[in-house]
Amino acid sequence: MSQGGKLMPNLDQNSTKLLNLTVLQRIDPYIEEILITAAHVTFYEFNIDLNQWSRKDVEGSLFVVKSPPLPPLLDPLMSFDGMGGSTPPNTQPRFQFIVMNRRNTDNLVENLLGDFEFELQAPYLLYRNAAQEVNGIWFYNPRECEEVANLFNRFWTLWKSS
Repeated sequence: MSQGGKLMPNLDQNSTKLLNLTVLQRIDPYIEEILITAAHVTFYEFNIDLNQWSRKDVEGSLFVVKSPPLPPLLDPLMSFDGMGGSTPPNTQPRFQFIVMNRRNTDNLVENLLGDFEFELQAPYLLYRNAAQEVNGIWFYNPRECEEVANLFNRFWTLWKSS
């Protein structure tokens, strides 16, 4: 199929999702599923000392993904006591968002459980990550912003109840 002189593949929604999953699995081979996608986002960081926002060098498609718990030897939350004992393995699936960065080769990956707080101010989703960085995600499509925030709320509710 041609569009503006360019050859465009004719992919249905499932084929596109499978293609995106294959690309994301190059970043993390444990990713099992794409839960939601936002076509275009731009990131901002908040400088607490200067009390101002600045644009980060991160922009592209955002994917919220699900992965199984990490194997015990790869799980940073798993600790060994040196005497053959350890903390119980994590049985919770992992949820992350990944931005396939169009501005450079550094893709953004954030874990959504644990030390992750967020607030919806459509078309922005503001969050604080485990490193205590305050960031804002601007969504080109405000509806996608609300859908992603609703999904984050569901994760948060499930995680807090477990």
